[in-house]
Amino acid sequence: MRPSLRIRPQTIAYLALAVLASAPAWIVQHPPLQDAPFHLATLRVIHDFGDPSLHLSDFYRMNLGGTQYVFAYVLGSLMAYVVGVPYAHAAISCVYLAGTPLALRELLKALGKDPRLCIFVVPMLVNAMFTLGFLPYLLGIPFMFWGLAVGIRDMHRPTRGTGILLGVIALVLFYTHVFPFALFGIGYAAVFPWARPRSWVRAALPVVPSVLAAAWWTLFASAGKSSAGGLSTLFVRNPDFAGSFGEIPGWTFNVFRDTSDEGIALMLALVGVAGLALAQGDPDPSRKESRPYALLPLACGFFYFFLGDQLGDVWLVAKRFAVPGMMAAIPLLRIPRGPRGVLVTTALVGIALHSTLNTCAKFIRFERQEVGEIDEALATMEPGKKVAGLIFDRGSVTTNNSPFLHYVSFYQAKKGGFVQFSYAHFKHWPFSYKDGFMPPPGRPPMQRWEWTPESVQSELYPFYDYVLVRGAGYTPEHGRYHVKFRGEHWRVYERDLPEP
Repeated sequence: MRPSLRIRPQTIAYLALAVLASAPAWIVQHPPLQDAPFHLATLRVIHDFGDPSLHLSDFYRMNLGGTQYVFAYVLGSLMAYVVGVPYAHAAISCVYLAGTPLALRELLKALGKDPRLCIFVVPMLVNAMFTLGFLPYLLGIPFMFWGLAVGIRDMHRPTRGTGILLGVIALVLFYTHVFPFALFGIGYAAVFPWARPRSWVRAALPVVPSVLAAAWWTLFASAGKSSAGGLSTLFVRNPDFAGSFGEIPGWTFNVFRDTSDEGIALMLALVGVAGLALAQGDPDPSRKESRPYALLPLACGFFYFFLGDQLGDVWLVAKRFAVPGMMAAIPLLRIPRGPRGVLVTTALVGIALHSTLNTCAKFIRFERQEVGEIDEALATMEPGKKVAGLIFDRGSVTTNNSPFLHYVSFYQAKKGGFVQFSYAHFKHWPFSYKDGFMPPPGRPPMQRWEWTPESVQSELYPFYDYVLVRGAGYTPEHGRYHVKFRGEHWRVYERDLPEP
């Protein structure tokens, strides 16, 4: 008689919570995520690089060996074979949105904490980093939590299976993003069995491959060498504590123009305090690793206040640690036992539901009222061409970011070709320009091209076949470009004469 596969009701409840948390990734076709078009276009380049109809290999060369966060794009390319490139980006976002509460639950269980605490993270998932579109960075967060959970279990009951799994997670985490990998290293070092010297080799062995990969990237990859060279100047000598304190909401939960997200954050904080208060006197089943684990959220706070904002080609370095610090502090909270715990859990579930529904409503309103006729504009352009984007109206009345900033990348995501503005000139990007196809006049694009479209119009003719424009501010000279499409929000200009 075969044993039946039984899934506990609690597991089903947490899986349902994860599906709910993933809704912002698939509720609309164009979520207001600033860098999302970049990542979608990058998926297209990687997945269909050899497609002759898209002409991608005419303009670019692959740089997968030179980039450190390649896993997100490899994973997306594999997913694209099943669901297609546009949906693959949404699927990767689901891995972050749904995977983070599930991975945090595993960490809580490994630390001997109440797994219901993972519900706290659901209202934190759609944060400033998410709406900025920093998907590879955010994708590392669930792997960070999961890796720490597997590592703690492997220290208590070492097996070949947990050791191999830990090694795979650590290696995947490094190739997802270096910052979550660094935080994983801090957390793993904090809970390392330092008091048991005989366990040192066994505990360290699984993470050796990821450490070697990090060393190779730092010493030999151009992006790694550039980042390593900037480490000496990364720490700020005279940090602006007042300014950094005041900016915490803007780099965490404050993503919408209205006050709905601030209200959700306040409710979440009140429930957290109530849980701590009501748990007073209850026995604490936490494992001893819970004490050194506290070093992880403390390290995030230190980095937020004392690091600068530029490391090589990577920007907003210090600001990136606010979100993982907020999430990593969740295991320090408590949920009381008995009816008091049911009360706190019910409040948490209610906040999680309200937060997700509020986000979905905002995203739907953005799609219906602000995006405009972008698909119709893209349909008027032939595939495989060179397209410049001039986004004069890049802001939103729904979110605090600039969601239209990189919409020209939707052309590349759908029809291939060459677009500008692009990150292809950065050392850490998965593809780069072929010789002779650096944007004219043969050097990297003008700094802040995407932010100051009025200053780059002289670089357009005759290199670009089309110009995609949002907002007022572009009037081409006679005989260079004519209007191909005109809508309420978007216009497409086509070059008058063949390229010389």
